[in-house]
Amino acid sequence: MKAILITLLLFLSTAASYRDPTMAVPDQVEVRTGETAHIEVILEHTQTTMWNVKVYVDTEQIDATYLKYLEITQDKEHPYHFEKEIPFGTEAPATLDIKVAETSPSMQVKIPIIAAGSKGPCMKGCEPFLIQKSVTLQIKRQDPKLALMLPEPKFEVHSGEVITTEIQLRNYGAAAAYVTSLVAVSEDNVLLQMQTVPSQIEPGITESVGLTIFTKDLPPGTYLISVNLVYKDSIKNTFQESKTLYIIVLQESESPPPSPVLTTTPPSQPVTESQPLEEKYSYFLAGMFTGACSFGVAVMFGLFLKKHRPTK
Repeated sequence: MKAILITLLLFLSTAASYRDPTMAVPDQVEVRTGETAHIEVILEHTQTTMWNVKVYVDTEQIDATYLKYLEITQDKEHPYHFEKEIPFGTEAPATLDIKVAETSPSMQVKIPIIAAGSKGPCMKGCEPFLIQKSVTLQIKRQDPKLALMLPEPKFEVHSGEVITTEIQLRNYGAAAAYVTSLVAVSEDNVLLQMQTVPSQIEPGITESVGLTIFTKDLPPGTYLISVNLVYKDSIKNTFQESKTLYIIVLQESESPPPSPVLTTTPPSQPVTESQPLEEKYSYFLAGMFTGACSFGVAVMFGLFLKKHRPTK
């Protein structure tokens, strides 16, 4: 009898010496609305075998304000169940899935995770265990982000001219944008005409909307046209953006003069007439002959006067 009691005490003391298994979970998991978060859980016992282990999210600890946006697959009624024993020193992974509703706002939720089962060398375990850890679920909305762009924000025209331009809408966000209105407004009663506006713009898509501006009978001056955009996301959140278009009507005298046409005329060169060498020599001989004749006449006339001069 004494030996049986000693054996029982030793067994109980041995069973009581097994500590709880370890459970590893990530500190934070990020997920976008409409998507499913996957939380990886790893269980391990370095001393003894684990039996009939169940891992689940304790939904009773989550506030109903947050819980209504979460669809938890592995809860207390439907846990992740290890049907076979887990030998000591063996890592036992489990994945918990949480789907986030499209309508969920951006928020952080603490997700309590529980692992429960038995531990010890006894068949089906010698004693139960229950451990808990929390994971922060970071929910981010997939908001649309429409950029309102004016490729040509300023025009200079004369009264009566018709301006044709376009308005561009580009969705830089991660969700579809639903256009409520796109209007162009002038406080000076400038006549405007806009093409049909798309009702929905998907992520990464750019849509162009034509805009025609009539300047008939507008006096010279600067006119402002306000372009206003209103759009929503899938849960009816409203977003707005606006840009300004400038129209400058010029005076008639402000018309830029036409650019003069420049022509280059090569400088004039003096014209020299080249005379043949024979012609120049003939002129030279004629000059000499004429000079000789004149000289001869003058000499003869002088002799004549000397001969007929009266004697004294």
